[in-house]
Amino acid sequence: MQPKTRSRLALIALLTVPAWACAQIANPYAKPTAAPSAPQDKGTKMDDLKSFATGGAKILESTKGDLTGDGRQGAVLIIDPPGGADAKLGEGPARDVLLVVPDASGHLQKAASNARIVPCATCGGVSGDPYGYTKIGKGQFTIVNGGGSRERWSDEFTFTWSAAKKDWFASHVVRKASDNESGNEKHVDLYAKDLGEVSFKDFDPGKIPEATLP
Repeated sequence: MQPKTRSRLALIALLTVPAWACAQIANPYAKPTAAPSAPQDKGTKMDDLKSFATGGAKILESTKGDLTGDGRQGAVLIIDPPGGADAKLGEGPARDVLLVVPDASGHLQKAASNARIVPCATCGGVSGDPYGYTKIGKGQFTIVNGGGSRERWSDEFTFTWSAAKKDWFASHVVRKASDNESGNEKHVDLYAKDLGEVSFKDFDPGKIPEATLP
């Protein structure tokens, strides 16, 4: 095949490549971009999460998953109240954790909330924002926070859905503290039998033993 013929064929092939793919060809080090997908079923209403943040609040993070173990997708929303980023160190408002689940028609509805679990944006010390992440398993979810400087701390709060009681209850708490210089560490590991029957909406970390270093 002649060089000119090969060049024409290469040009034709390039012109037939979708626009979203061309962007990746042009920059091989760019984050991969998924091909355009068909519009999501409107019945799931997963695009209306912003409606749960009102009065100037914003969604810091939304994590989607099967919160009730029935195969339907809900979400855990971390709501950032207005003015939190401008507060003095350790004095900002706590975040509101909101659980939303689909109703019979697939529309997301608020199921429960708790404003005591995720600390304020400036409550992590020199480490910055203490909110870590949320992970969802089938019928349960875990919220992780952490912060500190020389002395580091972290909390993991897990809640599990009870189909019989139609609510989420604290099922596992892990609190850790460590000293980066001395190497001292302390763990507090509690399960449902230690915590008692405490629902997500009533859960208060202030009533749970802390991991305190000597």
